Amino acid sequence: MRTEKLYYKNQFLTTCKAKLIEVNERGLVFDKTIAYPEGGGQIGDSGILIREKTKEEIEFLDTTKIKGRNIYLEDFPVIKVEGVIIHHINISLLNNLELGEEFIIKLNVEKRAKTTLHHSGLHLALMILANMREGIDKKIVGAKITDTYGRLDFSTEEKFSKEELQKIEDKCNELIQEKLEISSYHHTVENEAIYWKCLDYSVPCGGTHCDNTKYLGKMKVKRKNIGKTSERLIIELNEIEEFFKLYGEDNE
Repeated sequence: MRTEKLYYKNQFLTTCKAKLIEVNERGLVFDKTIAYPEGGGQIGDSGILIREKTKEEIEFLDTTKIKGRNIYLEDFPVIKVEGVIIHHINISLLNNLELGEEFIIKLNVEKRAKTTLHHSGLHLALMILANMREGIDKKIVGAKITDTYGRLDFSTEEKFSKEELQKIEDKCNELIQEKLEISSYHHTVENEAIYWKCLDYSVPCGGTHCDNTKYLGKMKVKRKNIGKTSERLIIELNEIEEFFKLYGEDNE
């Protein structure tokens, strides 16, 4: 049993019809979904589940992936593919649902759009940083991408200077103005192993992304001291409303 991941086919779908195939103590599993699950530092989607037969609306607060199988590729980090996606709801509602029921899944579009942009923006900042500090991208020990910020944690004793932060910010905003293409492509062996690419820089990443830097609006870059041997890079975006217009109301 697995969940068909419609966001890999079209990440701009905002609704889809799906059949309930599992109810467990953590939430609901459907035969397909447009909701991206938490993974790679990116937070999971949230939204509304509408029961077709009663029109009852049930809020799902988060989305995670379980089961599946790990894959080991020479040039790619270990990831879990296939599997099922759980839509987390209030546990008091779990006993009232029936397997085989038809639902409409609707995304919180603003949250998805903002999270998507912060994910691409964080990659852009890392691309600039990697050109400034050789090998820094190999020292990443943590990541978090939300609808309000993106951050990367590094294992390093060398703190980011004000000059470095300003250079990253200025260069990123310059590349945003240049309206550069951003692309994603699949590994030749595994369809769910995906790369993010801008210019000649690519990194393994299966998150949701915009396809051009122009949607990133304006970037602010900051740092946070999180320990003697650790450093945090943080990006925040604004003026990003243009990207929301790409999301449609098509059903799958």
